[in-house]
Amino acid sequence: MNIKKQTVLMYLYEAALAFRMVDAVWVIFLLERGFSLAQVGIAEGAYHITSMIFEVPSGMAADLFGRKRTLLLSGLVGICSAVFMTIDGWIGFVYCSMVFSALSLNLASGTEEALVYDSLMEAGCEGRYKKVWANISLIARVASTFACAASPIAIMIGYKYTYYISVFLYLCTILFVLSVQEPAVTEKQKMRNSQVKCELGRRWKQHVRETGSFIKNHPNTMKKLFADAALACPCYLIMMYLQEHLVNCGWPKSFIGIPMLLIPLAGALGTRIAVRNKSGLSKALFVCGIVSGIGTCLVGSNMLVIVICGACVARGCEGFAEILVSENVNRDFTSDHRATLVSVDSMCYSVLMVTASPITGYLGERYSVNAVFHLLGGVLLMATVIVGMAVLWYYGRRKTINN
Repeated sequence: MNIKKQTVLMYLYEAALAFRMVDAVWVIFLLERGFSLAQVGIAEGAYHITSMIFEVPSGMAADLFGRKRTLLLSGLVGICSAVFMTIDGWIGFVYCSMVFSALSLNLASGTEEALVYDSLMEAGCEGRYKKVWANISLIARVASTFACAASPIAIMIGYKYTYYISVFLYLCTILFVLSVQEPAVTEKQKMRNSQVKCELGRRWKQHVRETGSFIKNHPNTMKKLFADAALACPCYLIMMYLQEHLVNCGWPKSFIGIPMLLIPLAGALGTRIAVRNKSGLSKALFVCGIVSGIGTCLVGSNMLVIVICGACVARGCEGFAEILVSENVNRDFTSDHRATLVSVDSMCYSVLMVTASPITGYLGERYSVNAVFHLLGGVLLMATVIVGMAVLWYYGRRKTINN
């Protein structure tokens, strides 16, 4: 395998996938089309319900049928999502778009990470994973920054042409994946193309049993994934509601993406710091939880500078934690189940978002977006402190018993 070509193709794939101009303005687009903030929250809830249901099965499909095929299907489903969002006249089309969007990202999440790790493993250089994955995360966040900077263009051309651009970008991801080589580091992976239909059902059941057994026997790994998801949850909601919040703070709607472009850059900085981190994972996650909670509370301010600083702090912590958790848990995973188990991380995130999205949408509609940010930050701070105290109590008790 030409690992240099493989990694370059994955860098290009991530750049095309992450350059989503619509992410900075999709809430504004829906509000302009006559939808309420509560309906936006329901649409986001539909997205995460879909993600929660299909995240792990999509990872299983990637492990059983191949990561390349799954990424190609992700691109096709993403095109369907963008097309549905351009159809007027019924809120159901928006919900359908959100469902397809979630399914597209389900098929890509976990799959991309597993493809990169196993490609490096096949080339005998899996020790480079932390650096390569940090580069991919950096590219995603920088691409997101440029997408935010292009948001005035999205506002100017309107939602339909913005989603047509999304269709083009999904086509680009398909073209990049077509040139990717499927890694095969185990016998099961080498047998994918020779499988017959009668074997697939048996292998699927076996895969489910083996995955369930891993989750049951590795509770600490699952705790790391849940902690990573908990740090990501408020960051996404910040990006979702910050659009309206900035307008309420007096920022021009046509240039809504300009201040928001600093946020993914902060996440990129977090990933670069993570590459050089020498601290233990538990300590790093605890500090990230406290700092991110404070940052989320600051987003509830009405002062633009404080709002942006708080959002950048929260996103930086999320980027930092993402790299550390990814490297740590991938050492625990087996290659035959890697995409499935990585998908559990996204499923944990979706479980949190299914609850948080409609509730925060309702609270934002009834009270204010400021209250939503204060609530999110307070919950994260409280949860981090409680978990930290529980961990200290557990290890203190165990030390007393051993003595």
